[in-house]
This record gives sequence, C-alpha cells and structure tokens, in this order.
Amino acid sequence: MKERNTHLLDVADVPEDTLISLMKAGETKAYRYFFWEYADYVNTLAHSLLSNPEDAQVVMQQIMRDVWTKRKTSWLKAPLKPFLYREVYRQCQPFLEGKRRASLLGRLFRP
Repeated sequence: MKERNTHLLDVADVPEDTLISLMKAGETKAYRYFFWEYADYVNTLAHSLLSNPEDAQVVMQQIMRDVWTKRKTSWLKAPLKPFLYREVYRQCQPFLEGKRRASLLGRLFRP
C-alpha cells in the first residue's frame, strides 16, 4: 500500500470540490496532490480494460494531462472517481476499437 504524501498540500484531506477549485485557480500543489491520489486508480482502471500496460500508461498520462490543461473549463467534476472512471472508459475506446477491427480482419482474411 502506498504512503500518503501529505506534504504536497497543507491540508491532506481537502473536499473534492475544494481540490477542483484550487486546480482551476492554477494551484500546482493541488494538482500534485490530485495526481498522487488518483494516478494509480486511473492506471489500474485503464489496465483492467486494455490489459496492455503500455496502453494503460498512455491513457493514464493523457487523462492526467487533460485534468491540468482543461482545468479552467467545467470539464472536471466531482465526485472524482466516477468522473475518472468515465474518462478512462472514453479514452480506452480507440484502443479497444482497434483490437476489435484487427480481430475482425483476422477472421475475415484467415487462410
């Protein structure tokens, strides 16, 4: 089990709405706290859908990058775990569609 890195933000257990507000205001400490708390969760979800660790890492990095780059919009919403679950599912779709397409083509053009 990972240790909580409480020194990144003065208050370790801030409510999710407050965390989102701090990130929207550009607080990098809030983003680091968010990343520390949720990166493993996002990576685990992506890996369970994709089964390829490299693809799961790409999805996790894209979502974490989107959280920071889209922070000033209304895109990021609490509660965070259901929001991140939907984002992981959405970001995994291109990978899954590519596998389905390859599988279908393999069956169609089997010798």
